[in-house]
Amino acid sequence: MHPRHEMITHLLKQQRYQEAEAHAIEHVRLFPIDGQGWVLLGEALLHQQNGEMARLMFERAHLLDPEATWMPMAYQELEKTPIGGVRQDIVDLLQTKPVSVSAAIIVKNEERCIKRCLDSIIGVFDEIVVVDSGSTDQTLSILTDYPTVKVRQTVWNDSFSQLRNEALAHVTSDWVFWLDADEWLHPEDQANIRTAAALYSGLGHIIPVLHVGLINQVNGSEVCDYSVPRLFPAGRGLYYSGRIHEQIATQEEGIFTSNVLHKPTKIRVFHDGYEASVKKDKDKFNRNIHLLRLMTQEEPENSGWWYFLGRETMSLGDYDSALDYLRKSEEYARTNPKFGRMPEVYMLMTRILASRNEWEQAEECCRKALKLHPDFPDARYALAEMQMRKARLLLQEAEGHIGAAVEGFGTYRGTVTADRDILAWKADVLKADLLVHSGKIAEAGFLLKKVRQSHPKMTVLSNKLAFFDLQRRLLDQYNQQR
Repeated sequence: MHPRHEMITHLLKQQRYQEAEAHAIEHVRLFPIDGQGWVLLGEALLHQQNGEMARLMFERAHLLDPEATWMPMAYQELEKTPIGGVRQDIVDLLQTKPVSVSAAIIVKNEERCIKRCLDSIIGVFDEIVVVDSGSTDQTLSILTDYPTVKVRQTVWNDSFSQLRNEALAHVTSDWVFWLDADEWLHPEDQANIRTAAALYSGLGHIIPVLHVGLINQVNGSEVCDYSVPRLFPAGRGLYYSGRIHEQIATQEEGIFTSNVLHKPTKIRVFHDGYEASVKKDKDKFNRNIHLLRLMTQEEPENSGWWYFLGRETMSLGDYDSALDYLRKSEEYARTNPKFGRMPEVYMLMTRILASRNEWEQAEECCRKALKLHPDFPDARYALAEMQMRKARLLLQEAEGHIGAAVEGFGTYRGTVTADRDILAWKADVLKADLLVHSGKIAEAGFLLKKVRQSHPKMTVLSNKLAFFDLQRRLLDQYNQQR
């Protein structure tokens, strides 16, 4: 926790809300892109019964931290809080310096969706630049219906970066926001674009690159991914590198940058390009594989290109080749600490190895990911999955040992006397435990009751059967609440 966060939190816990507010105001003035600072200011206002001003602070915090898990709780508290009066000093904190922003789109044969895309952004930006790389359908005709859109035509040369850099050359605004033709801007987030750009302007030598929430629509469901960089200043020398899965780069360092700040922001964009019918129409996978192979030939030591090739190949079901490519990515990443996708590389390798039942190697990949990011949820979850699978296998093996122990009384003739209680009751009690772990609680209960008939005074049985009585009562409550 930041020392100032800690101090403000301490004041809030002591119910010194006005002092907490004063320190939080000072903090957000100094660090306007710190989402937690806005949260703390919102809490201070909330406790002073000013719900409307608190809401504005929470909304600014959510803009800066769109993946925050605290938002539902914050809005629940707001519902219980009086609206309160407008405070101009608080409203003034939200003001930002004006910046200009252009939208840039590269297209080819997008008659299916280009109108939807443009309709979502008309009037939002200072200019819209579209680069077409040889459309043969109605795309160019549709574009003529939008006279304010700047359309530039070029040729396709097996490089999406070339097209994006062509679009960048025509951008005249302070910032550029990227959309693909099969995307459309969330109407609630239109104003967030300029606000985010303004907040991240003026970071000195640090160049901000902001990630939007890409809401992928696939098979009737929506998944939001904040890993897509789409908004950055246009005059700071950034350009795109790579024929496909193009990456933002600087002239000094290429795609592995040290002075570029990547941050998510609450700007959501809908995307339906992953729908099976759309992917089939465009034959995206084959095109991507072709371009990625060219990239690995041109830059064989670029760990990023091997990662993308491995991921794309894996999606086609060629796990053997994908694992080879991902291992090359890992190999070259050892000499390039700026490559930031290794956790995902390790998780893809985990999936492949787990599918082969190579559990030890799969777990090792998870542990490598956790060494990079100890709180990485995907690696923790994958470890839990694999360990549960191993536990099930161990339980099956234990069941076999129990059966063999019972059978051993018919064959064992060693000099050491065997424990007759195993045959009398211990094996059945242990088997009941196994049945519980396997979810077969009823079977376990019947088995223990059978044992108790021959051993009615055994304390261990009474304790275990009490567990079944408790589960029965809980199940009755569950049935009553259905």
